[in-house]
Amino acid sequence: MDVSSSSDGFRIWIEVDDFIRYFDWSVTPTGIGRVQAQILPWLVDAYPGRVLLCRVGAGGEQVEVLSYEEVARLTDGNEFLHRQKTRRWPVSLLKVKRYLGTRLTAAVKARLGNTNGRQRFASMIREGDVLLNLGASWSHRDFGKAIAFLKARYGVRFGLLVHDVLPVSHPHLVAPGHIPNFTKWLHDMTGVWDLVLTPSQSSAEALANYLGEQNLPVPDTRVIPFGAGFPTNLPRPDLPLEHRSHVLYVSTIEIRKNHMLLFRVWEKLVDRHGAGAVPQLVFAGKFGWEIADLRRALNTSKSLDGKIRVIENLSDEELASYYRNSLFTVFPSFCEGWGLPVSESLYYGRYCIASSATSLPEVGGRFIDYHEPGDTEGAYELIEAAIFNPDLVADKEQIIRQEYPCPTWQQTALSIVATLDGYFPDPQRKQQAFAR
Repeated sequence: MDVSSSSDGFRIWIEVDDFIRYFDWSVTPTGIGRVQAQILPWLVDAYPGRVLLCRVGAGGEQVEVLSYEEVARLTDGNEFLHRQKTRRWPVSLLKVKRYLGTRLTAAVKARLGNTNGRQRFASMIREGDVLLNLGASWSHRDFGKAIAFLKARYGVRFGLLVHDVLPVSHPHLVAPGHIPNFTKWLHDMTGVWDLVLTPSQSSAEALANYLGEQNLPVPDTRVIPFGAGFPTNLPRPDLPLEHRSHVLYVSTIEIRKNHMLLFRVWEKLVDRHGAGAVPQLVFAGKFGWEIADLRRALNTSKSLDGKIRVIENLSDEELASYYRNSLFTVFPSFCEGWGLPVSESLYYGRYCIASSATSLPEVGGRFIDYHEPGDTEGAYELIEAAIFNPDLVADKEQIIRQEYPCPTWQQTALSIVATLDGYFPDPQRKQQAFAR
């Protein structure tokens, strides 16, 4: 869908270095990577010739122009996963095979041809263009210095999507090694950003609160809610409730996601109702950090004798199947910047029981039920009711099907460009007006 026109002014350069480098060590994306994977194709499709992709190197002196096809080839693990006939393959072997087979070939080609890519950027960039990063640019060493160089050299403006500020707002729930780098990056960004986008009002307020505490200037900020769902080859028709088998929790398995609360809930459910009456709880996500207590509980109990199952490295189609086959979903996270699995659950018509923390009420609205993240008993009551009262879940699903205004990634992409157009003046139009 091309919505651009010949009167469009400044170009929008999407900086994708962090998005590409994430796949050096991972086959499938987590939240931030998934957001980028959904937004980029809509932006490129809707604004051909106006939205361009680039990769900023060290210091900002090396910027390579990339096609969407090149970026997609470096960041799509789904085709690779489809070729695997079993999940018994070691993850490390999957990564090595993928890296050597696809990424290494592309990387060699990039090294051979990146001089042309850099020359293209220098010839195409114009004063007043907007450079936009949608990802995790703190992984780019000296990103602030690189952006400052590009702004000074080419006269570009810089926009940044800040997904969350959890490493500084909730440092006790974040991997300790990540906090210093993130803090430095955030402080560096205050010297270069012109406009900040966030997915939620909660994230915008957390950013403003932190900067205020640090006596740093608060940038102009606009909230751009994210879309829901992801494209697959599977149809979305519903399955009857009686044909579904499990309760689903989609997230990285880390301390912030509060998996221990669910372990305690399922332990209590089995104790009260018997294992045969309790559905399996599926953790769909990679093992992360600060979860020694959870690992110990799972190992000691043999995953509650099979009542809890952990599945890693699902393709989009496999994940969609797990959503469709779920009785309902859960999301007891302590804190979020948005909460994609909640909107994904609603996208697939599935009732969700989530924590009421931070941004999650913005995502789920009146279509899901909430408990405090530390309230195990409150979570237990909601989950027990959903398991043993199928009419309750059926009623919730009917409301979701009939009334949930499912947001699309196309809307997110269009909102981003509309926000940039509304905020940044078009230098070409200024020059034309001055010439008159």
